[in-house]
Amino acid sequence: MLVNYFKLKNISSRGRVIALSVVGGVFVLLLLFSIWQRNFSDTLIKYAPTDTDLYVHFSRPKINSAEKIDQIINNIFIDLALPDYESLDIDREVAVLGRLQNNQIQYGLIIKTNRPAKFKKLLTDAKLNYRPLTFNRFVVADQNWLETYQPDKNNFIRTNIAQRFHPLSSINIYVSSQFLATVTSDLNLNFVHLFLKNEHNDLAVSFKAKGDDLKMFAGGILSVVRSADEFIAQDLKPTIAGDLVLATTDAHLLLNNWQNNLKNISADDYQQFIASQLNTNLNTYLSVDNRQLFLVALKNGPQSGWLFDDYDFYISLENLYSEKVEEILKNIIANRYPIIKSVYLSDGTKVSELLPDPEQFSFVNKNGLKYLYAPDNQFILIYKSEGNNTIISNSESLINQNWPQFDGNYLRFNSSFLPDNSFTKYLKLFNVLEISERGIILK
Repeated sequence: MLVNYFKLKNISSRGRVIALSVVGGVFVLLLLFSIWQRNFSDTLIKYAPTDTDLYVHFSRPKINSAEKIDQIINNIFIDLALPDYESLDIDREVAVLGRLQNNQIQYGLIIKTNRPAKFKKLLTDAKLNYRPLTFNRFVVADQNWLETYQPDKNNFIRTNIAQRFHPLSSINIYVSSQFLATVTSDLNLNFVHLFLKNEHNDLAVSFKAKGDDLKMFAGGILSVVRSADEFIAQDLKPTIAGDLVLATTDAHLLLNNWQNNLKNISADDYQQFIASQLNTNLNTYLSVDNRQLFLVALKNGPQSGWLFDDYDFYISLENLYSEKVEEILKNIIANRYPIIKSVYLSDGTKVSELLPDPEQFSFVNKNGLKYLYAPDNQFILIYKSEGNNTIISNSESLINQNWPQFDGNYLRFNSSFLPDNSFTKYLKLFNVLEISERGIILK
């Protein structure tokens, strides 16, 4: 077809050169992309057994070597009691395997190494069980698993899941629904599964490295949350410093969705939340009218264990009226600074108890700001009204700042908020998790 095109008499010599240049340029770009993609290719997936319930592939090409990825691998090696990560001379690839055996999770590794002889000696000296798959690829696992280990180049992950992974990712993760059913106590993992699960109820996500940052992909496309119509994320400009920054256009809906998700994931944790004072306050004072929310929180120095003192915060909430605000803030102070009251029991016995008394507190008006002081003057709560929004803070500095106007959804928080008893301990190697229009990013 192209030859016939050039034979046409009305095509000039210059036109032919341009056309050839365009075709040649496209060919070169495709060739370069193919070569680039090979640096991220997964050559270990075909050695996974059919009964693999967890598969995590780390790609470490020299062209895009992120230090944080190496740190994650190193921590996994420590958890699995392997020799020092650097000593194993990893050749670009590592894969973590998991399978369910008698409802227990067994873990293993497939490692591609540059020095097979040294690798075998290190594992032998460490009294670890391994099995060669090729001259430089080894599977490391419990001896019982190795005895029945059957690599399957047509395994389910390779034939059905691999196309869901991003082609240039540094980390690919697959978790089966059966695996997830055994870790119901891990709320963080189950929330991730709830938002990113596919039609098979499995979890398949990728992380693409950009320097030391990681961007999450799900199903081969960029994904913020599954219900994009409920949380359409945007960038926040200018960037705001804070340990927690949250903006949403519908706070009430976001809270209701979170509660419903918690109920579906863990009935016990849901009941504990329902019985908490926090839930009582939220349901007492928040309504469907309270939509626009903007929150900034900054961690203080020595931690007292009291949330409102451990963080300086700024909250702007739509349609929260002054009567409700003053009631909320008085209750916060009163519960922190209870007074001794005499109480009569059913048998007539008189006892003294520490009880909150919100009515002992009153607000002081200063230049349009309403101040509520603690009895020891070590703590204050402040609020003011601006249009339809009510602004609450415990810091004069924060409440007097000129914050940007933002009409969208955004979330960023420091990794210190994440627990250590979950997969999130690996995420704590990063400083910040951000959800913006660029996606879910670890920084």
